[in-house]
Amino acid sequence: MAYRQITPPTLAEVMQQHPQLGSFGIGVFNASRKTAGQRQAELAADRAKLAGREAIVMETAAWLWENITSTGTPTVSSYTVLHVVERATGRYVSNGDVIAAALIAGYSFEYDQPNVLFGMSDRDLAEMN
Repeated sequence: MAYRQITPPTLAEVMQQHPQLGSFGIGVFNASRKTAGQRQAELAADRAKLAGREAIVMETAAWLWENITSTGTPTVSSYTVLHVVERATGRYVSNGDVIAAALIAGYSFEYDQPNVLFGMSDRDLAEMN
């Protein structure tokens, strides 16, 4: 039986599909206290920062794929995953890095601004913690 190779999306494709995604997460910090222009400028800078971290995002996506089982129901916060990844790898990652990596790795998701909930195994995450 021949299997078809599935190519995960690139960081650029994920960022195109999620226009509010930046290094901070979804949207900008304290958005209600900023003008539309300030939010737009901050998001643009935050997206540029995330785009410049492609190597970290792809390494994180590979680590997630290899270590954390996918589940159908998004219940785990990207902020929780961020801390698990940092402890397990010894490397700083931003909330946006983790969100982009998990989207690239194909986990089910649901927005919970500024975080994202992912369908990831609680048991796998606890074992890595």
